[in-house]
Amino acid sequence: MKELLARKAVEFVRDGSVVGLGSGSTAKAFIEELSRAVAEKGIRVTLVATSIDSELKALEVGLGPYLVPPWAVDSIDLAVDGADEISRDRMFIKGGGGAMVREKVVDYRASTLVIIAEAHKLVDRLPSNRPIPIEVLPAAWRLVARDVERRWGGKTELRACKCGGKLGPLISDNGNFILDWVPPGPAYPELEDELKAIPGVVDTGLFAKRRDAVILLADERGVFAL
Repeated sequence: MKELLARKAVEFVRDGSVVGLGSGSTAKAFIEELSRAVAEKGIRVTLVATSIDSELKALEVGLGPYLVPPWAVDSIDLAVDGADEISRDRMFIKGGGGAMVREKVVDYRASTLVIIAEAHKLVDRLPSNRPIPIEVLPAAWRLVARDVERRWGGKTELRACKCGGKLGPLISDNGNFILDWVPPGPAYPELEDELKAIPGVVDTGLFAKRRDAVILLADERGVFAL
């Protein structure tokens, strides 16, 4: 299904476009498919990645010469990204891989945002099965956790590193910590700004401001739009 979604998303790429590369397994499938289109069709692209992981994937499949940092472009024509959960009212949660800040920097600036995901990620309310990630300054993590729980309730947890032999908290690409918050009720659009207004919060994995995104889902029957 990831390959089906990737092929459909590549149809949105135009010659000469600045393309944002999302993060996660489905976004990696898109990066692989894009590399084939560039090699076989001669499509010219400029690429901005949303994580070190996506940069490495682009290098692996031969797209390294097209990569530039986000600050090197004046605009982004298209971004293609995945999501951890998508609500029927077109909000979504990202950040399971810890890349939501750079994802939001790129995705919110793209003229066209395409979200690709397997259909089981469509849920009736956010969050359903995944927490809302909150990236925080390391010195502020406990203060932010207390602020969130006192105001909204629920439970926050400092995300631990579960890779290799590294002990302690997961460190984001930006050098920050990540809190995973399970709220007592469903997320609402204004919550994104309310969380970001807490001193010490860098940004969150709640994406409520791109309801204009093209959302493509896939199941055993094929690809369909939300």
